[in-house]
Amino acid sequence: MSAPAPDLTLESRLCLACGLCCDGTLYEDAKIREDEVRDVESIGLTTSRNAQGHPTFVFPCRYLDGACCTRYEQWRPSVCSKFFCRVQQRARAGELTEEQAMEKIAAARQLVTEVRATLPAGMPIVEARHHFTRIAAKKPDLSPVEARFAVRMFVLERFLDLEFRKPDKGHLPAERRSSIPA
Repeated sequence: MSAPAPDLTLESRLCLACGLCCDGTLYEDAKIREDEVRDVESIGLTTSRNAQGHPTFVFPCRYLDGACCTRYEQWRPSVCSKFFCRVQQRARAGELTEEQAMEKIAAARQLVTEVRATLPAGMPIVEARHHFTRIAAKKPDLSPVEARFAVRMFVLERFLDLEFRKPDKGHLPAERRSSIPA
């Protein structure tokens, strides 16, 4: 992958190296405004309602090409330009250097690759999260293949909770996130 252009903002450079929000790795959907639902549907994105009844569009986004948005210069939901993951926020605040932020992105992408290696061909990471929940409910009755997947998925989810997701948006229970050594 070539390095993003230096004239882009720090947040954009990080975004172009990542793409984990739009491919469904971080979240399953993105909240949109009520007045955007029709426009979101008109560009071919699948809309839904979350548990609180807010409109969303479902990931993975069909306009993601690698880590680039192919609709970037056209209309897209407002959340697409307003969302910043914790890595971007921490880099912008000077808590991480750009190099450190890129290392976190590379680590997350490597963890995703390791999870995908244990999945049936073509299973998106969004579905893998549901698969993880089903497997975790089996507890001691896991096959070696299921156990390998469960461990890799747990490590990925924990890393994303700690480094990329907002503290109140984690996927693992809070007591599990904070009680397991880094």
